[in-house]
Amino acid sequence: MKQNNLYVFVAASLALLVPAPGRLAFGIILILSLNITMLIGTLFRKLISILKFDDLQSVLVAMMLVCVTMLQKLLLTFYNPVYALTLGFLLYLPSLSSFLIGYFFDPSREPLILELKDNMSQSLRFSLFALILFFLRDIFGYGTITFPASKGLLSIDLSVKPFLLQIGNFVASIPGTLVLVGLVIVFQLHIMRKMRIIANIEGVAINKEEKEESEANGEESEK
Repeated sequence: MKQNNLYVFVAASLALLVPAPGRLAFGIILILSLNITMLIGTLFRKLISILKFDDLQSVLVAMMLVCVTMLQKLLLTFYNPVYALTLGFLLYLPSLSSFLIGYFFDPSREPLILELKDNMSQSLRFSLFALILFFLRDIFGYGTITFPASKGLLSIDLSVKPFLLQIGNFVASIPGTLVLVGLVIVFQLHIMRKMRIIANIEGVAINKEEKEESEANGEESEK
């Protein structure tokens, strides 16, 4: 993961995952909203570029984000009003997060296929991490696995022991989520550092081989 992408990843984690309820069902809704907005936003930004409205891109993108978010909340209200009431302002966080804003307000320069591939791959990568986090919070915090349903939460009771639930309450809480996000970020930074070291070592080895080959070629030409 690139350094800039890591900063966006951290900001999105703090904005979207920490304040959300620790239920997998709510996580699925938020992540679905994020990916739908990413897809529509990528297509809309390319449309702006095709129509030569680059000067109005910031205004048009902001209006698009508001409209898409309001439409999603309206559809969620029809599906299950309790979900819309529980999530409340959290439904607007995907549109307000730097994860989306960082992609949409820059001019579109690449072909649509490449932009879709890059943006959706980043979105799906974050979605996988987020769903794992919601999954862990649901299991250890509540002893269940929940899924969205039109008449409430579809809950699978895991019959977790009470003392595990007491420990898991910390995982489901906001401080526990901060700790989990922090651990993941530290792990990613460690992996990035190791990858940079390996890349540097390989670069030095390649340069050494090229230098030896050039010297050998020079000696042969002299002969």
